[in-house]
Amino acid sequence: MKLKKIIKIIITFVIAIVVLRIFIMNTSIYYRKHILLPFALHLSEQDIVLRKGEEDRLFINGINKRVSYYSTNFRVVGVNFNGRIFAYRTGKAFIVAKVDGKKLKCRVRVIDINKDKLRLAIGDSYRLKVYGPANFVKWKSSNPRVASVSMFGKVKAKGKGRAVITATWKGKNLKCVVAVR
Repeated sequence: MKLKKIIKIIITFVIAIVVLRIFIMNTSIYYRKHILLPFALHLSEQDIVLRKGEEDRLFINGINKRVSYYSTNFRVVGVNFNGRIFAYRTGKAFIVAKVDGKKLKCRVRVIDINKDKLRLAIGDSYRLKVYGPANFVKWKSSNPRVASVSMFGKVKAKGKGRAVITATWKGKNLKCVVAVR
């Protein structure tokens, strides 16, 4: 009798920890920014979201010394000696900058949409997807009378014309032009 209660308590405790971890990972508590002192050694950005094929630049604030950069996953994100970042494919990687024996990290996440252009007949539907580490994407249609989109990315053709479906995640917009005939 007591053993069953103990097992039940342990199971509920484990489930509660898993649920809390899932919710905390998608909040600012998990990705809290560090306090940066004005003249301290730090990277220009700590977290970057890029679309596949985009470029960005990282540099170290408060220093005028030689810096070496490298990527933890060169298939996803590449970086050159100047700190220019290249997004090759969807996924997540860290850019590490080494200076004076210190390592500074910047998380880079690369996302992309499965279709840039879509042709549908009235009544047809298609599910758009965002590839990469994107959770809870917001979808919006520029013209809901032509094509509407659900919160899960399912596009439904309603009338003739053109509409632009926009997926927004972490300030990055991905667009798909829908032509309904």
